[in-house]
Amino acid sequence: MTVEKQREVIRLWNQLRKLEGPAAEELRIQILQCFSEKSNKRAA
Repeated sequence: MTVEKQREVIRLWNQLRKLEGPAAEELRIQILQCFSEKSNKRAA
């Protein structure tokens, strides 16, 4: 992932943190799972 894409992900994550409700929580969970899977693949 390029630095530019990392910055965009962080920007979007910070906007998402301001939202509340079940839909926002589900999105946060899915994003965290996605990054968790990527880091597990690197470690293997």
